[in-house]
Amino acid sequence: MIDKNSLNLYSLGMEKGLLYETILTTINSDGTPNAAPIGVICKDDHEIVIYLHKGSKTYDNVRREKSFHVNILNDPMIFAESTIGNLENKEFKSDEGDGYFIKRAEAFFRAEIISEKLVHRKDHLGTFTTYVIRAKVLRIVKNQEHIQPLNRAIYGIIEALVYVSRINLASADEKKVYLDRISEISRVVNKVGSEDHKGAMKKIWKSLEEKNHINVD
Repeated sequence: MIDKNSLNLYSLGMEKGLLYETILTTINSDGTPNAAPIGVICKDDHEIVIYLHKGSKTYDNVRREKSFHVNILNDPMIFAESTIGNLENKEFKSDEGDGYFIKRAEAFFRAEIISEKLVHRKDHLGTFTTYVIRAKVLRIVKNQEHIQPLNRAIYGIIEALVYVSRINLASADEKKVYLDRISEISRVVNKVGSEDHKGAMKKIWKSLEEKNHINVD
């Protein structure tokens, strides 16, 4: 376990402005741990922003406790179990009595709220109330040397390239499905990706245009 005062978010492989898929661990009102997958935006080396939906346990816990832990890991079962239900208590460990982290995390950090506000947001799924939190990072722990925080953009680009590689052999109906999926991937990449990710997506669209798979008016 690496725990150094010199550690910051950049030392975890995060980049300013990008959104990463993480697991937030919070404390329930009865003192038990709770885990949920939450996207975390890296604002600078010691500050993050998260968006929480009103009505969730994580929302209630963060508003009450004013602090939480962010766990960085690539374990699919942890993501699945924390989304569908909750992790078993054996998956958590107390952070010196100040909240909980996930034992199998590649790295984790504790964060405290700097500011909070409720906003009404609208996206492709509709309009909803979101709790926007700015938080400062207080303590970072690396459980291994090399950390790979999850950003959906790179996986989306790889998936889009799979469709591109198959589109020449696709029927008209399959082609439409592929293009619809690439369009949705493009939306996600533009939301969570870096300029390099967005540039790769533009290159994909340009390739499809040059091969007459899409019409540009």
